[in-house]
Amino acid sequence: MDAGGTTTRALVTTLDGERLGEARAGGANPNTHGPEHAAEQLTEAIGTALDRAGPSARDAVAATVVGLAGYSGLRDEAVRARLERALGKAGLATSGQEFTGDDAIAFAAGTAEHDGTVLIAGTGAIATRIEDRQRSRSADGMGWLIGDEGSAFWIGHQAAKETARQLGRGGELSPLARAVAKRVIPGQRPSGPDQWPEEHARDFARTLTAAPPISLAELAPLVTEAHAFEDGAAVVIVNAAAGHLAQSVHQVRVPGEPLPVVLSGGVLTYSAPVREALTHKLTMGTGAPVILAGCTAGGAAWLAALRAGADERDVDLHGVFTRSGDDRVGA
Repeated sequence: MDAGGTTTRALVTTLDGERLGEARAGGANPNTHGPEHAAEQLTEAIGTALDRAGPSARDAVAATVVGLAGYSGLRDEAVRARLERALGKAGLATSGQEFTGDDAIAFAAGTAEHDGTVLIAGTGAIATRIEDRQRSRSADGMGWLIGDEGSAFWIGHQAAKETARQLGRGGELSPLARAVAKRVIPGQRPSGPDQWPEEHARDFARTLTAAPPISLAELAPLVTEAHAFEDGAAVVIVNAAAGHLAQSVHQVRVPGEPLPVVLSGGVLTYSAPVREALTHKLTMGTGAPVILAGCTAGGAAWLAALRAGADERDVDLHGVFTRSGDDRVGA
């Protein structure tokens, strides 16, 4: 299971990677949504996936791995107990269960190696050192208010600030600012003798302020689109995002080490400009491979299969579990 902050996905497979049943539910980060809501999403996703896997699926489950966003919340025994009960309510036995971080399953979705680094840049952003397939040191992941630099929220925030600046200045908007303004205040134009450009910018700002702050992440794809038109601000934002993400990776790695770096999350999956700029920064002076993660729910299923006796040396089997395409899930 990949239990993220936005989407939870459960996947039931055989030990050779055949997919029998899968289902999605809402976000299950207990730190963000609270343990009760998180538990409900886990039960819904797992229960539906098991139903789709067939009538005998529950009795046949050999191992379960849940990659959980907000894994630190399980330090509270009451939270852990509530999520464990959620798995039982879905029909899973208490034995063979393992909770781990969503970063650990993202790493497994990119490589069969034991050690390395994973960088997740979706709505938020975090870099984690992986040792023996377990999360070790991490950098950033501090949330949108004081961290998550280079994330979709951070990129969207920069785009909004640039748009407000251009609106307040008046005149022709750049491709980025035009796209952002159209998304946030569609159809609005300064008009009348009392409608100064700065008031138009304040209308834009008030609209954004009335919405949940995290919704700024929805503006990030507009930066990628504007980058294709060589929009100057978009180029600056993309390079700055890549720089912040590279800095987080460097904080958890030994300089020059050859261990793999796995990239995961919506920003790194769908924004080629950010991914390419970041890869360039990460590979300078080192031969470390930089790998884009495949299906993160498949990474969790592969770790569960290892617990049930699958051969970790079978690289082809790892590829079957983590094949990407339409199955890819971001963080």
